[in-house]
Amino acid sequence: MRLKQVSLTAAISVVAGLATATVGLTGTAARADSTAALPLSHYAHMLVDSAHQHLFFSQGAGSTGILVTDLAGDPVTTLTGEQGATGLALSPDGATLYAALTDGDAVAAIDTATLTESARYATGTGSGPVSVAVAGGKLWYGYTADGGGGIGSVDPAAAAPVATPQSGMASWGRAPLLATGGGVLAAEEPQQSLSHVATFDVSSGTATVKANTTVYGGTATGFQVTGDGTEVLLAAPQQPALRAFRTSDLLSAAPAVYNTGGGNSAPGALALDTDGTIAVSGSAGADGQVYLYAGSTAAEHHYVFPSRTLAPDGLAWAGDGTTLYAVARDPSSGAYLLHVLGDAKLTDSRVWLTASQRAVPTQQFTIAGSLTTDGFLPTGAKLHVTRDGAELPDAVVGADGTFSVSDTRPDAGAYTYTVSYDGDATHRPATLSLTVHVALLSTGITGPDLSSATPDSVVFTGSLITESHLGSLPQGTSVQVSRTDEDTQQTVQLPSVAVDPATTEFTVADAPHSAGRFTYHLFYAGDATHDLTAADASVQVAPYAPALALKPPATATRAAALTFGGTLGDGPYPTGETVTVSRKDAAHTTTPVTWTVPVGTDGGITVKDTPTTGGADTYTVSYPGDAAHQAATASATVQVSRAATAVSVTSDASTYAYGATATVTAHLGTTYNSRTVSIYATPAGGRKTLVKTAAVDSKGNLKATFRTTRNTTFTASFAGDYRYAPATATRTVHGQVGIAEKLGGYYTSTKYGTVTYRVYHHTVKPQVSGTVSPAKSGQCMRFQAQEYVHSAWHTLTTSSCFSMTPDSVGVTRLSLTNAVGQKFRVRTEYVASAQDTTNVTTWGGWLYLTVRT
Repeated sequence: MRLKQVSLTAAISVVAGLATATVGLTGTAARADSTAALPLSHYAHMLVDSAHQHLFFSQGAGSTGILVTDLAGDPVTTLTGEQGATGLALSPDGATLYAALTDGDAVAAIDTATLTESARYATGTGSGPVSVAVAGGKLWYGYTADGGGGIGSVDPAAAAPVATPQSGMASWGRAPLLATGGGVLAAEEPQQSLSHVATFDVSSGTATVKANTTVYGGTATGFQVTGDGTEVLLAAPQQPALRAFRTSDLLSAAPAVYNTGGGNSAPGALALDTDGTIAVSGSAGADGQVYLYAGSTAAEHHYVFPSRTLAPDGLAWAGDGTTLYAVARDPSSGAYLLHVLGDAKLTDSRVWLTASQRAVPTQQFTIAGSLTTDGFLPTGAKLHVTRDGAELPDAVVGADGTFSVSDTRPDAGAYTYTVSYDGDATHRPATLSLTVHVALLSTGITGPDLSSATPDSVVFTGSLITESHLGSLPQGTSVQVSRTDEDTQQTVQLPSVAVDPATTEFTVADAPHSAGRFTYHLFYAGDATHDLTAADASVQVAPYAPALALKPPATATRAAALTFGGTLGDGPYPTGETVTVSRKDAAHTTTPVTWTVPVGTDGGITVKDTPTTGGADTYTVSYPGDAAHQAATASATVQVSRAATAVSVTSDASTYAYGATATVTAHLGTTYNSRTVSIYATPAGGRKTLVKTAAVDSKGNLKATFRTTRNTTFTASFAGDYRYAPATATRTVHGQVGIAEKLGGYYTSTKYGTVTYRVYHHTVKPQVSGTVSPAKSGQCMRFQAQEYVHSAWHTLTTSSCFSMTPDSVGVTRLSLTNAVGQKFRVRTEYVASAQDTTNVTTWGGWLYLTVRT
């Protein structure tokens, strides 16, 4: 039985009881009590005079006046004649505003009550002061001096105050930026991504160096010293964060950095309030942003100014301890704006709401919530709750900040719940709305898991699931079932099936009694808690795919009766069914012998045959199939016996000279319908090669020739025929090496009879060399010398082994004494070692020589 693929298409109800919420947070976007346009073409510095309710704005080099506004940013006047006013500072009593006049080469003193210039201190032609600071009873200024920079001071209490350069206050490449706090004066100049910073103790009015080095910085856009004089803060766009250093040694303070938004956030303006609160600006794309820190590296607040750029050195705290002023610039228009944040230090509050369970008609549901702040939790605070504007009982904030709202709705629908926190003296208010959808629990039918799909049995299981597995199914729940035959489009209503409440499963069992494609329609009508649902299951019922098994013997005797059985599965079968049997053998390779065999009702098959051809006979049984069964085929091979025949192979010699041709004769005995023999040669260390394939002659012989260079095995092979089995025979012959011999050192040649002799002086030792083919590097070569005495050759000496060179050469010299007038001959011998399986020991030919005076 084979299961067919099942597809399920289900229409599932809309998910019930969803809740959606919009969080109302305070403090994550720009909040300003007011925003005012500033009539500035440029901006350099802002100073807050809370005592006189004024803000002062300088515009830097190229400007001629200082803008004065009220604390809301509305213009009051412009102090004219202040050429290139840049850095601003206020005297300790708040009575005097000091301004560094970059274009006026002076420092101006301005009465903050009358808004008129009361004094001007010349700093020298071309000095261009850019920064001023007040500490230790003196006014300090940073200016340009001798192509570099310097720091000078003025004693405003002197009878005749004069701007005096302070030559001992470090060495500067340009006019430094100054800041003071707690009797400490700090100075800074940019050096690419570093800053040259020096700190001085000026509490006595005389500057004493505390530290002087380079630190992480750049072009400082914010530079301040803490009120206790222990730390200097430096903001520069070349750094990813605001940096803090100890004034004592300019090493990193603890904490050392204050984040402004990460990489490329470009720390900019910096404001340090008297209570230690740090405000520092950064950038986020096209938006400006300000972070507030109060004693740790975790930002207390974060303000975003959409489509604004915070101006360098554009932050300042008011004297009231709460208000923060921020100067921003619109990148598109270039206009400057003043943002007044009246409650910058208030702690943000956030309300969070979530539906803790699905909301179903007539059943109570709960909305869980929490109130979080960046400060302490207002435990016990009451939260106002409404549903679609109607008042509900207040919720109370627990010790962990959580609260809950419970309600019951009789009808399905969407209900909006709003929870509001009014805030208090240290917390901002917050509001959040949550929409709860009260609805029937949705249901769905999953599966089916098909366990049977035959014409007589279709069985599958499914599950009736509920949304989030809520709302248990009652006893008696059932699923209605009908079946449609997709071929005939006839639909039959089937009995409903029970759903097990414990497992939510149901089982459909059916017998369509035919093959084809069927669609089972599943429908659940729902109840008071659950919505209705429907699904379709498509089942393909295929005919049986019977397995055909054959049980033949492994071997059989040629020309004898052969019987074997087989079984066709997935019965029963109707009477009259047959299978086709075919036999393919060596005599019937393209047109097998074919006949039919009946199939028993139980699927049994009996094959009978008398094979006439020996070898591997393949029987193939094929069943064509019927309305309930698919076709089936199986094959089996039986080795049918064959008689034995004789094959032999001989050669015309047992040993051959190097390169000699061997004549090989194969002989074939009695056969039936094939007289073809193949002769192969396998040289030692080489591959087997076909030398000749042909029919033997009338005597049963086949001759072939082969050039030998080494030991060679010849194989004669008969492939077999219809009645005789394959047979082989081998013959191994030996191959000698080829030796090329040479005499050296003679001065002429002569002949004795027909033999040529090399002639040597009696003082010469003749050189004898032999070269062996194939190469036998390192193998043994011997030399033998004979003398012609008394009409016969007599051996004088046979040498021991000479190891042949890598070129397969052996060399020796003959030492002949009393040899004048005598005849000699010499030859070489290759001595095959036990490791040489390719060639046998071989003597070379004789070389003849004689000796004369």
